[in-house]
Amino acid sequence: MTKHTDQKFISYALNLAKKNLGTTSPNPVVGCVITKNNEIISTGVTARDGRPHAEKIAIDKVLSHKNGSQLLQNSSLYVTLEPCSHFGKTAPCADLIIQNRISRVVIASKDPDSRVNGDGIKKLRDAGIEVVVGIMEKESQELNKGFFKAKKTGLPYVTLKLATSLDGKIATKNFDSKWITSEKARHFSHHLRATNDAIMVGSNTARKDNPMLDCRISGLEEYSPKRVIVAGNINFDEELKIFQTAKNIPTIILTYEQDYDFTNLKNLGVEVIFCQKINDQIDLKNALQKLYESGINSVLVEGGQNLATQLLKENVIDELIWIRNRKIIGDDGISGIGKMEFSNISETLRNFIKKDIFELEEDLIEILVSPTGYTKT
Repeated sequence: MTKHTDQKFISYALNLAKKNLGTTSPNPVVGCVITKNNEIISTGVTARDGRPHAEKIAIDKVLSHKNGSQLLQNSSLYVTLEPCSHFGKTAPCADLIIQNRISRVVIASKDPDSRVNGDGIKKLRDAGIEVVVGIMEKESQELNKGFFKAKKTGLPYVTLKLATSLDGKIATKNFDSKWITSEKARHFSHHLRATNDAIMVGSNTARKDNPMLDCRISGLEEYSPKRVIVAGNINFDEELKIFQTAKNIPTIILTYEQDYDFTNLKNLGVEVIFCQKINDQIDLKNALQKLYESGINSVLVEGGQNLATQLLKENVIDELIWIRNRKIIGDDGISGIGKMEFSNISETLRNFIKKDIFELEEDLIEILVSPTGYTKT
């Protein structure tokens, strides 16, 4: 096989995997392609909620046909992440590949999970299978950046999205913010929701905006992420949309307030996770760790000012997506970022480098990332 052929089929597997991005947590989303004589005979993508795995789906498709077992012999399997080698809720995919006498496996990236991390590759090679690793590795890790960061640090990948006027305001002085950005930019924002495991807002945003925080792209409604409210003050109106729909879309409150009676909210389907307190605020690093422990690998933060500011101060933002409209609101508007309390330019936050920049109608969208790929713990 040539490197060009390997790249072609791995590229196809990566594109397949994008279909279920944001729906497989805590597992990564994986794409798999099986070929025979350079012809595709089967494909698979990790199912919603993480099981079955992509390799099993692709292999089972072939086995469902007459002479399927014979067809799999001496075939090639292309997969975007190292096949698992441990027994969990299902048998190892590496064993399944060996049992079906697949002769060649091309893997985009090793699995960072300590239960795998090279063991799947070793198991395949020990069985006499030709294994190629590292084809489009960067693209594979970018696709599952939440999973990679979570496994390496114990924290989810955090994206802060700011939608502001040209001068950095998220609302007028009367908190009117509908609509600062264009329809296409809002569509882009809903796509971000669909590809993240959870969307997070502060309690003030939940109260003032009464948002649904769902994905409203036609055909992607079922990709709505879990909804998370960071709340020190639990004085909520239980009629808020986010609570009234909690049985349909998982909804979480992160709080340190343990004396509050959460019975009514829990009856509505809301999950309450208690976090540590620091300086009269929720310890956001601890809160993010709790989200990871609940099975969340990626979090999109949409507001408001206090939450964005605290996240920046605690240095837990991995990616910053700033959508700027050409409107100018002025000094009496509400800023997207609050007081950072810097006295000197040398102290200011310089955590991000530019990754991409593009225009949508009258909006400029700039994407910046942490230089290390994810923030340090």
